[in-house]
Amino acid sequence: MPEFPTALRGYHRHQVDAFIARVEGTLGRAQLFAPPVTAAEIGQVRFAVTLRGYRGTAVDERLEEYLREFEAKENVRRRRLAAAEADRLAGLVRNVRFVTTRLTEGYDEREVDAFLDTMLVALRGRTARSADVRAARFATTRLRPGYSQPDVDGFLEHLAAELDRLA
Repeated sequence: MPEFPTALRGYHRHQVDAFIARVEGTLGRAQLFAPPVTAAEIGQVRFAVTLRGYRGTAVDERLEEYLREFEAKENVRRRRLAAAEADRLAGLVRNVRFVTTRLTEGYDEREVDAFLDTMLVALRGRTARSADVRAARFATTRLRPGYSQPDVDGFLEHLAAELDRLA
């Protein structure tokens, strides 16, 4: 089991430990006491944030490593998106607009914009994956401009669902 550094505000330790135990059990590195984990579940998992929890970036990086390992193990061969579908989704990404927040918590605009730019590159190369969209995490802002969290989450879920449908 990997060890994660703690942070003042981080992911709930018990939730992370239980999920990592399931992943390790699914990979055959530990005994499995719960249902096996799928690659899609790794990409979609969310943890509560608590005081003195695990540092989110460290956990997210480890989950990305697990995701790559699962995909390699399953030898996932996803077909490339059709050019027309990739162009349509790229248009959605290019033209999306989110409500801006200032007083309430929102996602860091630069991080969201950088992720959307990355998705545009993947769509142009017709290699975008729904797991990458679902694994996206962003820092939050307060008392400075940020994107509305429900708006961003809703759009990303729509984009991931479209990628799943086309795969």
